[in-house]
Amino acid sequence: MRQAGYRLPAGLGYLPATVAYPAGGPPLNPTTSITRARRLRRTLAATLVVAVAGTASVVWFRDDDIPEVDPSLVADVDACDVPLELLERMWRGYYPGRSGDIITIEQFPAIYGNRHATPWPYTQEVPLFLYGPGYIEGGTTFDRPVTVADLAPTFAELLDFTDEFGKRDGRVLEEALLPKAQRNGKPRLIFTLVWDGGGDNVLERWPDAWPELQQLMDRSASYTEATVGSSPSITPTVHATIGTGDFANKHGMPDTKIRIKGSMIDSWQGFSPRYLERQTLGDMWDRANDNEPIVGVFARDSWHAGMIGHGAQLEGGDADLGVFDHLGDVNFRTRTPFYYMPEYLENEEGLQEAIDEIDLRDGEDDDEWLGNQLLPYTGEIRFGPAWPIYQTERMFQILRNERFGADEMPDLFYTNYKSADLAGHLWNMEEPEMRDVVREQDRQIPKIVEGLDRLVGKDNYVLAFTADHGMQPYARVLDGWSIEMREVTKDLGERFDKVTPARSIVQSNRGYYIWLDEDEMRKEDLTAEDIAAYIRDYRIHDNLSPTNELRPRFEPRRNQRLYLTALTPEQLEEALSCARREQG
Repeated sequence: MRQAGYRLPAGLGYLPATVAYPAGGPPLNPTTSITRARRLRRTLAATLVVAVAGTASVVWFRDDDIPEVDPSLVADVDACDVPLELLERMWRGYYPGRSGDIITIEQFPAIYGNRHATPWPYTQEVPLFLYGPGYIEGGTTFDRPVTVADLAPTFAELLDFTDEFGKRDGRVLEEALLPKAQRNGKPRLIFTLVWDGGGDNVLERWPDAWPELQQLMDRSASYTEATVGSSPSITPTVHATIGTGDFANKHGMPDTKIRIKGSMIDSWQGFSPRYLERQTLGDMWDRANDNEPIVGVFARDSWHAGMIGHGAQLEGGDADLGVFDHLGDVNFRTRTPFYYMPEYLENEEGLQEAIDEIDLRDGEDDDEWLGNQLLPYTGEIRFGPAWPIYQTERMFQILRNERFGADEMPDLFYTNYKSADLAGHLWNMEEPEMRDVVREQDRQIPKIVEGLDRLVGKDNYVLAFTADHGMQPYARVLDGWSIEMREVTKDLGERFDKVTPARSIVQSNRGYYIWLDEDEMRKEDLTAEDIAAYIRDYRIHDNLSPTNELRPRFEPRRNQRLYLTALTPEQLEEALSCARREQG
């Protein structure tokens, strides 16, 4: 099995990758679904950071060897002793100037509310498999560590385009591929399917909700040790990694919000790819073949455009197919001149039928699903199970009409099913709405495979499946403390804003990243190291607020630190170098 979780600094409890569920929740059956193919997990199952003679060190234990620790203790962890893989993920996710000035790693019982942007396994571990009888070693399982960055180089290998694509962070998944002489030439279509928020902890939470995905996984080349590979594990970052084969420290999309010329902006502001610093496989394959290949994406919003790349923004490039949701209603949109959207998508054909299918499953024609209103048509329809049905129908309309995979020139198509992520944020991954959405996305799997078989031919395409991150369970389910980030910002102001208290030294606080106002820092004669030191010592009792009161069970733990570490970029680099020497 995949490692169950980490022990954290003394007294800070256990952060499970698979949570323990409350009474009434479905039990986790270790012989069911995802775990069935994942028996060859790494044997080092947990990390314990313990205070020894006044210093901290990292000790690895098997699950059954983890000692009990006093929950009242607090360990001051040296950055060099932070688990190496956490530091590696944070470093891969950091882009100078755009990422935060302070990089944090929370430690249990602390979590960042309903955010999923962590280096910890429960948001990092994702399914990843390749299917394609003409190209892939089906029915195989591999237990070596891989990341989503490996997809683009693997596609390049299938296209005989490795030299042109160049060296990337990702590596070719060679063992998944049939020997070149046995392949059916080049695939006519490489089809990439991403379940947004469909990480392992979601699948393990609802093990009976995805039988179709399990069946396809069993027929595929599947990787049991797949991770996102960088942190924060967040949508625009990971999708750019899928498209480029590089992590954020190279492709330049470290978060949904980035700092450009001193201002915080959306990383895909105006639907523009101008901040994507690396060319994607789609960018390079398209131009290398005089724009003859069809490259396209059908997804929620511009955060997913990193899978296809720059389109017509690049010299010599053309407008790639880019169909995205219109967030306020049920329509679709694009961003000219970089991408294009066919006119036949400017309607709602098939949506009512999808809504009716969900509505009538409970035997009542009441426009409701689990007590949630299915109508009127608003952007919120995407949060429920009707949207995946509709998305699949419109997707195949695109594939047919745009003639993806219709000739010998290989095409690239990427799609993101976003509903699970939206449901996880709106209701939480613990709620029955999440199970229903995952189950409906699962029902689309055979439709997709059968549709591609008919459209392209079963031996003429490769389907890649993965997710961009796991989801955050309720703090109460984990017996955890939800960090009130506004209180952190307020406390930083009270502690440090002395000269000009009306203006905060904090430009933005997303928890895992804190951006500092350079002008205010100068006025206050502060350094980023000062702020990092304060955050490292920040405790549960510091984070109390009218909306975040100290519950009785946390009284013995009120003095526990909320952060495993908080580092400036320079400190992160030093810690990584030290950890590689000491732990590597």
